[in-house]
Amino acid sequence: MKKFFTILFSIIILIGCAYYFLPKKVNPVKNGQIVLQPAKITDYDTVQTKLASSRDFPIYRNVSQKGGINAISSTKYFKKGLLQSQHSAKTDHGTYWQLAINGRDVGWVSEKFFRRNEISVAKNISLVRNRYYSFPSRDAIAYAVDSHGTLINPSHVHVSQRKISSANSGTFPVKYSYEKLSTQALINVRSDTSEGITVANKIGAPGPSEANAFTGSSQSSSPNWNPENSYQPETQVNSYAGSGHATMRTAFYQPRFHLLSYDQEYNQLNQVGVIPQGINLFNNQLTVSYFSQPNATWGHLVTYNLNQLTSPTQTQNLLNMSFKDFKQTSQNIAVSPYLKLGHGQSLGVTKNYIYVLANSNAIANPAKSEEILQISRKNYQSKNLWTIKVWNRSEYYPRYFHNAYFVNSHLMYGVFHNATKGTYEYWRLSRQGNTWTPTEVSATQSNFVKNNSPLQGFTYANGNFYLAFNDNVFAVNAESGRVLKHYHFHTLRESEGIAVKNGTPYVELARRPELLEIK
Repeated sequence: MKKFFTILFSIIILIGCAYYFLPKKVNPVKNGQIVLQPAKITDYDTVQTKLASSRDFPIYRNVSQKGGINAISSTKYFKKGLLQSQHSAKTDHGTYWQLAINGRDVGWVSEKFFRRNEISVAKNISLVRNRYYSFPSRDAIAYAVDSHGTLINPSHVHVSQRKISSANSGTFPVKYSYEKLSTQALINVRSDTSEGITVANKIGAPGPSEANAFTGSSQSSSPNWNPENSYQPETQVNSYAGSGHATMRTAFYQPRFHLLSYDQEYNQLNQVGVIPQGINLFNNQLTVSYFSQPNATWGHLVTYNLNQLTSPTQTQNLLNMSFKDFKQTSQNIAVSPYLKLGHGQSLGVTKNYIYVLANSNAIANPAKSEEILQISRKNYQSKNLWTIKVWNRSEYYPRYFHNAYFVNSHLMYGVFHNATKGTYEYWRLSRQGNTWTPTEVSATQSNFVKNNSPLQGFTYANGNFYLAFNDNVFAVNAESGRVLKHYHFHTLRESEGIAVKNGTPYVELARRPELLEIK
């Protein structure tokens, strides 16, 4: 036994000596400075779009095998923006990503900064009873992120039931899953078969003669919005003289894109821009719905805080402004994940929520239901998703709203063009619990514009409705349907939404996305 312990002790001594004398992996020293080993970097062919968590992390200039090197900023200034990357690095302290904010590289950040392994769906999903409509279950998805914090296209999320018929009342569980992630939603179909059925009986107030308006897409653009000028930012404000001594003048140009690289194949999940469809102004914060293609129904919401972004032109220059200005600008831009927005022209904003009527402009006047989404402004999670229907006496006379405006979570106004009668009808929808009750409030006997030019924006303020067509804006008394004002301009650029602040109308134009004030 004594001999055994002697041998064991000798072996331990030999191992210790070997460890002491053998060469070890150390960081090299050059000119008295430790040289850190480089990290192994992985490059990706496609852009990885990320989603920020609530935690703050340092942003580093470089990364090594030991982790981040030389902290230059913090994620707290950038977490609202569009977060993207095409490069990651594995280190001794976890994975880091080279982060781009709204298309501009800012440095390396720990993967722990991102939301990971989550599927977020609306907390409450309530459908109106309607045999003509089946709810696409994926529309309830606010976002899904994988184990690396990369956003997943909702079309890649598996759903246990692709559509839920609203023909019969009941509660239907739906499982949402992606790889090892899963969550469940309970989709309720309300029982009242008469909900949404009412009477349209308002006699329209005499309206104006039809004004000239062009049809189709924009026939003109802002000065630099063309290949010859490489779509460079605009440097001068636009001013358009209109009827009645009115002038429409640039208030705020938006960036052409918020993204790392333009995707020619229209990867809509990663592309924010270039087509605006609707706007809202709340406390001088401009919310815009953006799409990558004209007929897309999924897109992004972007909010610009105009209380801080006071220059009409500067925000276009995200890639070229100083880092100090970029940090300040980024704090005042919030970009949503990829959301179901429908046509995107029907928005409302309150202190805590963004409301969207996710309708379709591809169908004229079906008996189908329409979706209302209540989306948190803090993290873009969906709290409520309702569907509504409005029928005049029966399903043979539906009222499908292509434009609407939300005052708050209990009140929405919608406008319906009764082309057969040459009349515009104005509707109020009030919510109690999950039930939305429609009432026709007034009407105007006019088509407003010639050539069947579509209504491009609708809002409500101070007892008046505002209707925006291409190159035309009408103010209408909500109670009587009487036209109070008509503004006519000659921009030859497509109108994409209207908002009112302190009694002043603002119109969004396409090519480039641009907010203009009417004075």
